[in-house]
Amino acid sequence: MTLRPVEERDHPLIQIWQNDPEVWWLMDYEMPFSLADIAESERRAREEGFPYIIETEGRPIGRIGLNGLRRRDRICALYIFIGDRSAWGNGLGTDAIDAMLEHAFKRFDLHQVELWSLADNERAIRAYRHCGFREDARLTDRSWKDGRWVDHLVMTVTPEAFFEARAARDLA
Repeated sequence: MTLRPVEERDHPLIQIWQNDPEVWWLMDYEMPFSLADIAESERRAREEGFPYIIETEGRPIGRIGLNGLRRRDRICALYIFIGDRSAWGNGLGTDAIDAMLEHAFKRFDLHQVELWSLADNERAIRAYRHCGFREDARLTDRSWKDGRWVDHLVMTVTPEAFFEARAARDLA
């Protein structure tokens, strides 16, 4: 598994992934994406952070990145999705998060990385916990989905918790 910067040639694939009904639901998107929407989103992602494509064996499978870097506080936010359904459930999300966190903590000397997730996204939450994230808050009734309210989770990880979780995974 490798991470590489997003390129313009990735935009059609990102559009397909982000318009996949399950990805769309789990990422809490509000409307389908056009190719122009993806191009604008990726332009903003480069201006505001560090967007990457997740690849395995040279094949793109998802998207990960950092944004919202607050240098004074040494905090930023992480986002990720695995868009290729054939890559779901294989631990590749955990591997990508691990690589991104190592980069984030070593390059930026961060105190903390934060994220939010739908509370119903059990697969993602399991990957986050494997990388040392802990739940800081549950924001109730934040998204209206399929005729019901869904909570959001706010999760954070420190360098110490990340490297401890990695060591525990390496021993397993």
